Amino acid sequence: MKNAFCNVHIDYNALLYNFRQIKKLHPNLMPVIKSNAYSHGAVDIAKFFAAEDVEYFAAGTVYEALELRENGIAQEIIPLLGAIADEEYKKAAEADIVSLAHNAQSLDKALTYSDKIAVKINSGMGRLGFLPQDIGEVIHQIKRAGKKASYALTHYASADIISEQGYMQFQAQKLAPAVSALKDAFPDLKTSFANSAALVAYPEFMGDIARVGMIFYGGNPLVGTEKEHLTPHLMPALSLTAPILSINRLKRGECLSYMQSFTAERDTVAAWIGIGYANGYRRSNRVFSQDSDFVPHVCINGHHCPVLGYVTMQMTAVDITDIYDGSNISIGDEAYVLGGKENPVTPEMLAKWWNTIPHEVLTSLGF
Repeated sequence: MKNAFCNVHIDYNALLYNFRQIKKLHPNLMPVIKSNAYSHGAVDIAKFFAAEDVEYFAAGTVYEALELRENGIAQEIIPLLGAIADEEYKKAAEADIVSLAHNAQSLDKALTYSDKIAVKINSGMGRLGFLPQDIGEVIHQIKRAGKKASYALTHYASADIISEQGYMQFQAQKLAPAVSALKDAFPDLKTSFANSAALVAYPEFMGDIARVGMIFYGGNPLVGTEKEHLTPHLMPALSLTAPILSINRLKRGECLSYMQSFTAERDTVAAWIGIGYANGYRRSNRVFSQDSDFVPHVCINGHHCPVLGYVTMQMTAVDITDIYDGSNISIGDEAYVLGGKENPVTPEMLAKWWNTIPHEVLTSLGF
């Protein structure tokens, strides 16, 4: 962990519960293990899914894929960012990792080094991928090299923005002729299009394998939309605690933190906990408001306690006035920055307070 004071806890019972819920939505799943499995710990998470007979994994980089191989993960692994240098293609091929072809250069290198090729198609994300109209030439080059494509991938840019469902459908329609051509050329090819949001909201567009990440870890990809209720009940798998380092009493009118960023409007008890912006707990987007919809909270003894003043590098002050009786909270007690046995702080809550998305919350605060 970035700060020895903080502790990340992974609830594998919650992961198993989520996996079984998601399995009801699609039988063929490809867990996304990129960015250290959304900060849950890539190797341990991959081993967990492997024990559940998952056949496919998606990593971010080739080096993330190699880490899984080196730790005994034998399943098919597709690195979603592809490779750059020849050495990466060689190492991937030696480790039986799929090569991602998303432009002319990567296709040439994949055909040089690999027998397992995933063709990435740009259906509107504008990031990686061949344009659909170029797939005919891609097929020609693969066949000319005496090889075949094993997978076709894309990424739907707007599956989690329900108000833009027209663009989501446009992406799928634009993709369809290219996919048909690939399947005609390579009958054994498997497709993987759906992220977590698409799996829930647009199951008709997901392809042969559902390639999903956030939903496995307990996040609702449609939170805040009219289709939020379609996501099955899930349990957050990651919790993060920070210890209470000091308990200070402020009289009305006294201040704390940098630039007197909090001034007590009443006699206040503040607990400083051992986490700050150096550990991914944001200083920015801090709104000095009494409206709990905008103020980040932590959970102490089952109660939400709002942040006071500016978050500092390795410490954050929280208001425990309403729950402290002089002896029920002590130095060294844990504050839940994420999670909690009762009344937990969810990634969605913290994302709302930070004006961001749950993915950023987890990758900022986890392992």
